[in-house]
Amino acid sequence: MQASIQHHVIQGSQSLDLSTHLGDRIHAISGRGRGGRLSIPAGWVSVTLVLDGTVDMINGTTPWKLSTRHIQLWTDGSLRQFSPQPCWWLCVAAPAALWQRPLRSMASIISNLIPRELKCDVELARIMVQLCRPRWFKGAGSHHASDMLGGLREALIERQRPLYSQLERCSGRTALRRHQTLLRLLRVQHLIRCNVDNRLGMTSLAAAANYSPTHLIRVYREVFGETPSEYAARLRNQRAWELVCDTNAPICEISEQLGFESESAFCRAFKHNFGCTTTVARRKQKATVSELRRPLVKQPRVQHEYAAAAC
Repeated sequence: MQASIQHHVIQGSQSLDLSTHLGDRIHAISGRGRGGRLSIPAGWVSVTLVLDGTVDMINGTTPWKLSTRHIQLWTDGSLRQFSPQPCWWLCVAAPAALWQRPLRSMASIISNLIPRELKCDVELARIMVQLCRPRWFKGAGSHHASDMLGGLREALIERQRPLYSQLERCSGRTALRRHQTLLRLLRVQHLIRCNVDNRLGMTSLAAAANYSPTHLIRVYREVFGETPSEYAARLRNQRAWELVCDTNAPICEISEQLGFESESAFCRAFKHNFGCTTTVARRKQKATVSELRRPLVKQPRVQHEYAAAAC
């Protein structure tokens, strides 16, 4: 039995709750404007692509933002999406059983699809656009929809191959056990990324993985080569550099946003990590941007492949 596809359009502040819709179909959603909401129930697999703007994602009490040209594969419970600002996004969602059906590949979702966020390339964008455009399915049967869903699944599996080396370093006698370990650790990583400014304690992170703090540190280091605290510190340093060099926000506001007790404490930490003061870093960044924007040779106008895929 092949699954049919149902298309939805969310304009402005409209809402869509997929838990009230049939679970034997593939749902392809296109959202535009500000205020739109989408709810995806637990037991479903969803893929969201932001073509323009930013979308707020919420799982339980954990919020995060999905930015332009990023794609979020989600399999870990219910998910809610909200558009606080004008944006354009696409989503393909279906019960996990529909993603498990062998199409061109006999791979099982249990051992392959791993929830993660990644930058979207042209091929992935093209598949998402084709699935979410109703005109692609005029006169086409359900086999066409299932085959395209299989193509999306295989494209996502191909792009997560870099995770396989980490999967091999996970503890567990079977492939399923190692996969479950990696999912727990990736859940911890996800929580750290969502709370860079809040500095979650090791106890909270360990509880999310159902590990003790000591066991979490040991297993995390074995798989990723660093502890959760070192990963969080690296993200905070990256965030600090971006706020200092890519924005005009006052240093006092940046230090408060990143959780430092004072502006001087932030400045000392910044100089220790990057070898220069915030003033020097901003001056160098502005000089670099000005140099890059200076036209040397007039270039012909070329349409961006990514934009072409979404048109």
